[in-house]
Amino acid sequence: MTRKRYILVFALVISLIFCSGAQAISIGAGPSTLVFEDMRRGGYGEKTVTVSTSGDEELTCEIDVTGDIRDWVTVDKQPRFDLVPGEREKLNVVLQPPADIDVGRYEGALYIKAAPISTVESGQGLAVGAGVKIRIFVDITGEEIELYILKEASVMNTEKGFPIKINAVVENTGNIRIKPRIDVKVYDISGNLVLTKSVKDRDILPSIKSDIPIELSTNDIGVGRYTAKLNVGDDESTLTFSVLDKGTLALRGILRSIYLNKIWVGQGEATKIIGSVENSGEVMIEQAHLNVEVYLMDDVYQTERLVKTFSSNEVLNIPVGQRVDINAYFIPQEAGRYKIYGYLAYSGKKSNPKSSILNVYYLPRDYTPHIIGAIVLVVVSMLWLSRKGGDGKTRRFKKIWGDYLQIKT
Repeated sequence: MTRKRYILVFALVISLIFCSGAQAISIGAGPSTLVFEDMRRGGYGEKTVTVSTSGDEELTCEIDVTGDIRDWVTVDKQPRFDLVPGEREKLNVVLQPPADIDVGRYEGALYIKAAPISTVESGQGLAVGAGVKIRIFVDITGEEIELYILKEASVMNTEKGFPIKINAVVENTGNIRIKPRIDVKVYDISGNLVLTKSVKDRDILPSIKSDIPIELSTNDIGVGRYTAKLNVGDDESTLTFSVLDKGTLALRGILRSIYLNKIWVGQGEATKIIGSVENSGEVMIEQAHLNVEVYLMDDVYQTERLVKTFSSNEVLNIPVGQRVDINAYFIPQEAGRYKIYGYLAYSGKKSNPKSSILNVYYLPRDYTPHIIGAIVLVVVSMLWLSRKGGDGKTRRFKKIWGDYLQIKT
């Protein structure tokens, strides 16, 4: 085989190796095109890109923006992020064109290049990776457009004495910052208007959706069925709900677990106690806190001695269906094993308790300050005793010792 053939075969083998490595990488992203329409000079826009892989290996992805708009675009996970198989990664793409740009259409591209983490760690980098390209088009206009829509609205049943809670999702479809006005009218079953409220207190940037909560008091209406009509710009939504007798809806908080930030600490070291709590009822839990009882365990006699009881400094409101953490802190003063009980307390109720174990080890006392103090005292005493006495000749120590001997005799 000639030398030229050897070179061709070698090049073919190398190319097959790199091609097989690239084909093993599978990465997808969507949408394939981002269009920012009617963008104002010096304005703001956001869009989301979803990235995923169908492969079996974790990837490292690198982001690069090219074209006319490369200096206008920022991505929240720039310049690199990791992509786990079976999961989707959302990238927030923000566009902010300069204030002095000319009106017209601009374009560019968002490149997402990926390679297995193992190859990156071995020093090969992203050269053997795969990639995906997302085209970006931007239309710059000199016109200011104020436009927004009501995307969705919801309301929940409530009890007498508790507020009516409505949530409106508003999207800014224009190109300037807005503060949308929401008008709410509540009618009883006979069609009589019983409550009204207007809200205009939430700024929304262009292309952004925002939740706007609205609360109305039930003090002036009775138990019964009601209809709420929401008007947001040109959009209207009709919602129905009930005001029930107090105590009808379930108020239920669950303490899912108690865990510690450390299970081994030294004496005097603060320990964070974390209670994972959930509102599984039908109304918001208000002013919830974590009550804690700490017991020092005696493994020999199989007993527990109550050391301390306290409540968390954090007091939280827990919306329906949400899980939150409530934190409390404990500083153990004795070495040993502790059992820490905790329960959720709210509205005169309490959850079933959960517990965790804390191990506290003995920290030797630091005698350094005492030793230094003793040394200083000895040195000062020796200096004082070695100085001359009142006659200018006799040393103080010699004089004191002589006086002592005379007294003794």
